[in-house]
Amino acid sequence: MERHILFRIYDIDRMLKRKEYPNCTKLKEYFLEHHGLTLSIRTIMRDIDTMRLDLGAPIEYDREKNGYYYENESFSLPAVRLTEGELISIFLAEEILKKYKNTPFEATIKRAFEKVELLLPQSVSIDFNEIGQAYSFDIRQTRPLDKQSAKVFDTLAKAIGDKMSVEINYYAISRNATQKRVIDPYHLRHTQGAWYLVGYCHLRKEVRTFAVNQIRSIKTLKEPFTVRADFSPEKFFEHSWGISEGGPLTKVVVKIDKEIARWFEDRKLHSSQQTKENKDGSLTLTFRVAGTNEIKRWILSQGRYAKVVEPKELEQEIRREVMEILK
Repeated sequence: MERHILFRIYDIDRMLKRKEYPNCTKLKEYFLEHHGLTLSIRTIMRDIDTMRLDLGAPIEYDREKNGYYYENESFSLPAVRLTEGELISIFLAEEILKKYKNTPFEATIKRAFEKVELLLPQSVSIDFNEIGQAYSFDIRQTRPLDKQSAKVFDTLAKAIGDKMSVEINYYAISRNATQKRVIDPYHLRHTQGAWYLVGYCHLRKEVRTFAVNQIRSIKTLKEPFTVRADFSPEKFFEHSWGISEGGPLTKVVVKIDKEIARWFEDRKLHSSQQTKENKDGSLTLTFRVAGTNEIKRWILSQGRYAKVVEPKELEQEIRREVMEILK
């Protein structure tokens, strides 16, 4: 059975179990209001017939209450059988989707998991704590959205959909100052434990990134915009190490000491990465990145085991920072 039909049947089943006595007109209005689906009365009748004929649902019609009901209240839809691998996949999905906490998607995600749960066999219980003892997934959920940032996120999500410009008061950590900006919001990205807005900045006249939790206030303007023809999220982030910082495309070559080389043999740190094994057991990693600040922080985090081969300017920057640390 196709997934979209299955989820419609789930909703009908839920309403029948709650004794709401839905009829085709009520169901049509429900699917339009809650799911944005424009269904015909004939389609809804087919769903009910599918429940009766294919799933054995004891659905009857009550003329007095002008709606359908279950003649046998103990009826349950056939359970969906899940393999251990599928259960683990659900666990992974739940962990990944935690990054949407306090966003407009949270309620929708919860409803989706509730639907899956109700379709499972009654005798099956998923102990996510037990699965968590065997598997873990690092999604870097270090900075969940607070209530203010959640409101900002909601406004941005709507403005992106409606293609309307926004005015924000943005706090820049580097300058320790707040500045008003008009932005055409293009895209929201979650990376390194935080949400970022990508949009065209009218002040700087270029596409830039802004940390959502550093937006102090936001107002949607009555000014529609058109996304620049040359923009796509894939291209924008293609050469970024984390969140794109702009800057020229730079070739960065890093030598990884043999003591930790084995940890990097099969790791893909960046889409441009090229890995070369050296005779002495070390590795040479080559990257092409937009700007070097983010990759510089990664190199510093490797301590004495990572050395910059090129560019020389980056090597000198790291030397200066190390000297500052030693002061």
